[in-house]
Amino acid sequence: MGRLRAQAIHFEKDSLTQVFAKARQQNKPVFLLFAPPPPSANLPPALKAERSKSGLYTPAVVEKLNQGFLNKELVFGTAETGAAARRYNVTGYPSYLYFNPDGNLLYRRLGNSSNVDTYLRDLAAAEQARQDPQNLSHLAAEVQQGNASADLLRRYLTKRRDLKLPIEPALLDAYARQLPAQAFYKPAEVLFILECGPVVGSPAFQLSHLSQKLIDSLYKSVPLPRRIVFNNLIIKNTLAQAEATKDRALAEKGASFARGTWNGDYLKGQRTYERNMLNFYQTVKDTASYLRQAVTFYERYYLNLPADTMKKQLEALRAFRQRQPAVLHHLDSAARQRAAGHTPVAVATTTVRPVAVGGPPASFLQELNNGAWAIYQTGTRNKNYLWHATTWSKRTVDLDPLPYNYDTLAHLLYRLGYYAEAEAREQQAASLARQQKVPASGYEHELEKMRKRTL
Repeated sequence: MGRLRAQAIHFEKDSLTQVFAKARQQNKPVFLLFAPPPPSANLPPALKAERSKSGLYTPAVVEKLNQGFLNKELVFGTAETGAAARRYNVTGYPSYLYFNPDGNLLYRRLGNSSNVDTYLRDLAAAEQARQDPQNLSHLAAEVQQGNASADLLRRYLTKRRDLKLPIEPALLDAYARQLPAQAFYKPAEVLFILECGPVVGSPAFQLSHLSQKLIDSLYKSVPLPRRIVFNNLIIKNTLAQAEATKDRALAEKGASFARGTWNGDYLKGQRTYERNMLNFYQTVKDTASYLRQAVTFYERYYLNLPADTMKKQLEALRAFRQRQPAVLHHLDSAARQRAAGHTPVAVATTTVRPVAVGGPPASFLQELNNGAWAIYQTGTRNKNYLWHATTWSKRTVDLDPLPYNYDTLAHLLYRLGYYAEAEAREQQAASLARQQKVPASGYEHELEKMRKRTL
């Protein structure tokens, strides 16, 4: 998405909060673009040009956006983008969201397309949703007036689910409480509640599980992809509420539910449980619990892998990179985002279908780097924990000498007081970045701070 084309759309410079305030004042809908990351420097020019084509920037679409909407572009990787992505459940880039002036979502789509008709259809769909008397704005206004019936709550919850927006646990509980007992013995009703992602242990969750026989039947009859979606939503919502309330007992319930979804695979189930609890400790800043659990977790599951397993994964990694050298820059960025506690994303290019950018083979190296960086980020000065993290980081450098692995090791060595070695490792990170034609300025900036002892 080139600079010249992007300038054709008038993007507001104010914050997203200010844009929505302006939209309410002017009674004007809002178009929100979650922009993709910039293309890799290693990408061949022809492929880079092909991937940058977008029907979004054609005159017919630009004219409609500039005349009918307040437009806001959210740049990949910024704090504002991350907060908005969590609020609107954005999991891929580019994403296009269309809002009513009151800030309620009308329509959304994921994925770039070179076809102008795709974007014209989006605009038409957004306008149709705006005129719909059953759109989210109208339903939300009715709910906020109080005395919401089960029918109204179901329509409101359905609309939010269809728009892929988070479901408020309190409203789902309110809906479930209004249903007669016999409703929880009907597969369609129970499945609806499950697909809204009830918090484990909540009234909605407990009522939906009144008939264990029905639950067992649903889990056998519902296709696996659909089960995975609502199981993940239950886990996500439970852990999100646990983090928001700093409720360790609720986090353990969510982690236990996640462990149970592995259907007898104890190792993967237990790893999932421990991972979720680590995420909880990290989010609520329970550093003492995090550090204790992290050492056991990373060394059990990722440091001490059997030699033949590591060999196979490394061979697969080399083959992967030979096929897709151009994605290395994005994987570099994504790895650092994961280490900082952010969720990996999907990046959509020239087609409507998104292309996932996630971990390549040999994910144990990525996990070890993430774990080492997370230990550093806690700010701990405890040399025992720092040495554990340094051991993990050295493994990644030995087996996969990439800039961000050297960068992690350099920071740990600096924290331990080995300044000269830290500077040498950070210099290697910057040099490798330049060789691979990925941005080196960040590494150079960190190196300068190390030299001045201001890190």
